[in-house]
Amino acid sequence: MRDIGIYSYFGYPMPFNERLEMIKNAGFEVTSIGLGEEEEFVRDGQKDFMPELVRSKGLCIEYVHAPDGACNNLWSASERKRAEIKEEYSSCIAFCKKHLVPILVIHVSKSKGDQPPPLSRYGLAIIQDIVKYAEDSNVKIAIENTQKPSYIHFIFSNIDSPCLGFCYDSSHDFLYSHQPGSLLKRWGHVLFATHISDNDGLFDRHWLPKEGTIQWDIMKNNFPLETYNGFLTLEIFPKDPKSETASEFLRKAYDSIKWVESMLKKERREPSPGI
Repeated sequence: MRDIGIYSYFGYPMPFNERLEMIKNAGFEVTSIGLGEEEEFVRDGQKDFMPELVRSKGLCIEYVHAPDGACNNLWSASERKRAEIKEEYSSCIAFCKKHLVPILVIHVSKSKGDQPPPLSRYGLAIIQDIVKYAEDSNVKIAIENTQKPSYIHFIFSNIDSPCLGFCYDSSHDFLYSHQPGSLLKRWGHVLFATHISDNDGLFDRHWLPKEGTIQWDIMKNNFPLETYNGFLTLEIFPKDPKSETASEFLRKAYDSIKWVESMLKKERREPSPGI
C-alpha cells in the first residue's frame, strides 16, 4: 500500500475548493471526485475544471466515482434504460481518459433503497461493453460491493479483464454480506480501490473507523496484503457535524486511516535461527 486518501465529500456542505484545501491541510495527499449532481461543478456544467483544481492543491486523484442513482437500470428489462446507463458510464470513462484519472468506480446495484432487477445476460452484456470501452481508453473499472454481493460474484465470474476489478466498501460488506470478509478473500486479487468506513450494524453510517461495530480483524485477516498496491481511502461522514468543525473532523479522519494502515501492515517476523 502506498498512501492514504479521502473522498472529496466528507459530510460538510461547502464549496469544492474549500474542501480540497482542508483535505490537503489535514495531511492527505490523495482524494477522489464524484460526478453526481451533488457537486456544484457538475450541476453547473463545469465538471472539467475539477481535476485541474484538485491537482492545483497538490493532491493526487485516485479515482472518479460515477453517479449511482440509475445503476439498477443495468439489469432492466427496458432496452432504453440499459442504453441510458451504458451511455452514462461510458461518459464517465471518457472523462477519466480526458483527465488522466486511472480508475472509475461504479455501482451495479444501489447501496440502499430500491432492489435491482434479477441478474441477466442483458446486464452482463452492457458491462462487457463498458469494460471493453475502458480497455480501449486505458481506464480501469472498479465495481463497488453494495446491497447485492452476489452481483459482484456474477460479474467477476463471467468477465475477465485486466481493466475490471473490485472497490471494497467495508461498511457495505458488514451490512450486506452473509459472511463479511468473504468478498475480499475471493476477489482481493483484483482489488483496485477501497472505501473505508464504519457503521452501527444497522445503517450505512459512513462513520470513522472504530466509531461503530465493524470487526476490523475480519477485514485484516482477508485483506490482500501481498498484492494490493493501491490507496487506503476513507469515505466518511461525521456522527454529529455540529459537534466539531470540518477541520477538526478531518484531523480525526487522518488519524483513523493511519490506524487502519497500521492495523493492516503485515507483521514481519525474524526467521528462526538454524540449529
